[in-house]
Amino acid sequence: MAYASAVVLTPVEIARTGISASDPLTAPTETHGNKFVDNGRTLLRVLNGSVGEITATIYVERLVDGLVVPDLEVTVAATADEDGLDDKLIGPFTSNFHQTDGYVWFTLSAVADVTVAVYRI
Repeated sequence: MAYASAVVLTPVEIARTGISASDPLTAPTETHGNKFVDNGRTLLRVLNGSVGEITATIYVERLVDGLVVPDLEVTVAATADEDGLDDKLIGPFTSNFHQTDGYVWFTLSAVADVTVAVYRI
């Protein structure tokens, strides 16, 4: 994987007056994943419409006493709810998840019939 080639997602600002939950999501990038700028109040939404569960991997850029901290892996079930989709909000993220330029980088184990969005509170 090449973090520098990850496609940037722009967070949707959640206003006090609200946003539409039906706004379209974006198809994730398979080759190098996606990244977004985080302010500590940002959530990643993964909507899985595929027939199999997927894993979202959020990369940790941190060592503790020279030891690698494991990445965050979140399972998103397949077509689990009443509309045939499983929808998961992941986050918020601490600075431990920030790459050196402040972005949070994630990949998905599969991208067919999967969409994503990033929300900032």
